[in-house]
Amino acid sequence: MPGTRLILKTFIFLAPTSVLAVEQISPRMSLQAFAEYHLYVDENGDGIVDASEDRRSEAAKSRLDSLRKGVRVMKSRKPSDPTSWFYQAAIHGVSDQAVIQAADRDPGVLAVRREMFWNRCPHNGESSADFLIWHRAYLYYFEQILRGAADDPTLSVPYWDYTRGHTSFPASFADQMLANDGVIPTNPLFTSERSGAFTRGRTQLSDKVSTDALDLIKREKLFFGPTEDTGFAGGVYDSDGSTMGLIERRPHNDVHVAIGGIVGNDKLGLMTEVQRAAFDPIFWVHHANIDRLFEMWVRLPNREWGYFPEASWFVEKPWFFYDAEGAIHNEPRHYYLYGRNIRASYDDIDSSFPALTDKLPYDFRGTASFLATLPENFSIDSETGLSTNRVIPSCECCRRKASRTVLSTETETTIELNTIGSSVTSMKLMSLKPLVARPERSPQTMLEISFSLPRKPLVLGYEVLLSSQGPAGKPIRKTVGNLSLFGTRHHSLHRTQPAGIVTQSFNITPFVSEMLHREAQLVVTLRPYSLYSQTAPKMSRGAGKIIVTNIDIKVN
Repeated sequence: MPGTRLILKTFIFLAPTSVLAVEQISPRMSLQAFAEYHLYVDENGDGIVDASEDRRSEAAKSRLDSLRKGVRVMKSRKPSDPTSWFYQAAIHGVSDQAVIQAADRDPGVLAVRREMFWNRCPHNGESSADFLIWHRAYLYYFEQILRGAADDPTLSVPYWDYTRGHTSFPASFADQMLANDGVIPTNPLFTSERSGAFTRGRTQLSDKVSTDALDLIKREKLFFGPTEDTGFAGGVYDSDGSTMGLIERRPHNDVHVAIGGIVGNDKLGLMTEVQRAAFDPIFWVHHANIDRLFEMWVRLPNREWGYFPEASWFVEKPWFFYDAEGAIHNEPRHYYLYGRNIRASYDDIDSSFPALTDKLPYDFRGTASFLATLPENFSIDSETGLSTNRVIPSCECCRRKASRTVLSTETETTIELNTIGSSVTSMKLMSLKPLVARPERSPQTMLEISFSLPRKPLVLGYEVLLSSQGPAGKPIRKTVGNLSLFGTRHHSLHRTQPAGIVTQSFNITPFVSEMLHREAQLVVTLRPYSLYSQTAPKMSRGAGKIIVTNIDIKVN
């Protein structure tokens, strides 16, 4: 849009004196402390929480009112407004059908640069290591917009800490707040497109999804793994959106599926599908907790960067975000990875305590951007920082960097690139040497499991176990990962294999090293596990089924 500011900043390490300013920002609080919903209880069983039963503090009531106001105001804005609920949710993912429906009430939707701003979550063929960094940036700018919509500069997105015992669905998001004789829900945090049994308190998250998941990620020492499915954050070795790092698989994916569940007979809830998940307000408190676990992990002892990529990966700027003022931010990956650049903190994390991310694998001080191209007709006024573009956006060409029809009758065709950066800065960045040791990546043995998507929804996970005979005939059996059903339908659309088939990979190199001999029969076991506690053992997992179409072992 003309007049929009595009922020292109050189990454700067904050001096110690700047850290104090970060700590003065209102921290993100646990949802239980934020809303005190455990003190809002219908004690006499009449279906109404009256004043005598509401023991929440005035501060908690005010915080929850601000959160509701912010969501309500964002939902009231036109879908084409970058600060609206629709626009912000669509950044994560949105279907063509939803866009068409939105355009019926707001024709401005058709002018949105969709390929530049929407469906940008790293589930579309990006490396798994993008997951944590992209969601951190996404949450950060959303929070600014929410704060502005609530007209409350103290408001921060709370986090739902299901990894430390708060495994029931949060009441402040489940309460419909019915009006008009008990018919119309007025709570903007509520949606009916969630697992009914979970949101109504018939069950809770299982240990495997919550406390066990926390134990697994705390035991992992490496940030970047040798393969996409290993390491806390994943890796950078393929561009398949269905391969995921440790924290993305669990608790992230499992919690998504548990919340979305099955609505009615055979419809998946919002949180179960990539292109609808961020439309559910619970998405944001879930991802605030994922980002909190990120901040917690980097402060644990003996953390290492592991198999980190070259400097070029850290300096790339693949993402564009709007802030509350309408400015467009386009920062390198390392800007968001260095947590002290993000004006956010958590009530249970000492941000002054040293973190792995305080010292990145490369020294980017004094470096700028690689030589790169901006989208067509998109340029920057170097003096004002304002966008000088006059582009007429459309989803087919808005991210296109250069295009021209080349005719065979022409002797030559000239194509001018819309560039930023310089060859000098590119060469300087390419010559950067790592500041920390990086292990040599040896060939890795991978187990690939392909399966067909269920025709009817499933709400569960599958533990993947591998067994064989070890030395002296002693059996070996170990868990090598879990099949995740979050986003499987979406992932199947971004692969070259037949539609409806999903392949997920697991690094079995440590398992193979224990066998100590070449010839051994391998057995793969898929063990279903519940996402919910056993308080409701008869609760349906859905009538669907997966069919394994292929299992393969590869070395890469």
